[in-house]
Amino acid sequence: MSRSSASVTRRRAAKQRRTPYLVIAAIAAAVLVALVVALAAGGGDGDDAATDGGGADPATTGTVTVSGSPLPQLTDPADDPAVGMTLPTLEGHDQSGAPMTIGADGRPTMIVFVAHWCPHCQREVPVVQQWVDDGGLPEGVDLVSVSTAIDASRPNYPPDAWLADEGWTAPVLVDSDNTAAQAVGLPAYPFFVAIDADGTVVLRTSGELTTDQLDAIASTLVQPATGG
Repeated sequence: MSRSSASVTRRRAAKQRRTPYLVIAAIAAAVLVALVVALAAGGGDGDDAATDGGGADPATTGTVTVSGSPLPQLTDPADDPAVGMTLPTLEGHDQSGAPMTIGADGRPTMIVFVAHWCPHCQREVPVVQQWVDDGGLPEGVDLVSVSTAIDASRPNYPPDAWLADEGWTAPVLVDSDNTAAQAVGLPAYPFFVAIDADGTVVLRTSGELTTDQLDAIASTLVQPATGG
């Protein structure tokens, strides 16, 4: 065999020996690429699933739908033009996300509007709850509440945790963007509205109230007994 023929033979043999390694390397590279793609896709799907499954917290988000004419803003409780007007119906959801409506439902109702960051509300909520616990709320009169002006950047957030800590038992309508508050003419917190069984406004007032004042509001809603 000539020297050039031997050289060619050696190069062919070396090439044949390298071929399996090249094939293995190519397969490994393809597997690696596929793995990276799969992980990327999987990560994306996971993120989407987390986003889709998370959703907004019903205790801190929610816009109330208002039906009916809004009440004028309260300026003087002793001379309130809203007295005798019909409270606009407020429809939304409570802190668990369940549907909730405040309006004429055949029962006289006291409504209290509170904001989690309001120091006056923070002092008034336990007063109202103790009044309820002590039997201050008359039979046949309901007490409902509205959590309004919700702001994660302000103190005492979230409002549901605060109210739970206070042992709050009244149903809570979530009014995160003040839609309900504006519809009832709220000027300050806490804010109270009393309506009769037909949804007519009997009284509005704001500020921290004593239990005697709460008794006075409730007494305006107690329907006199009819003779048999």
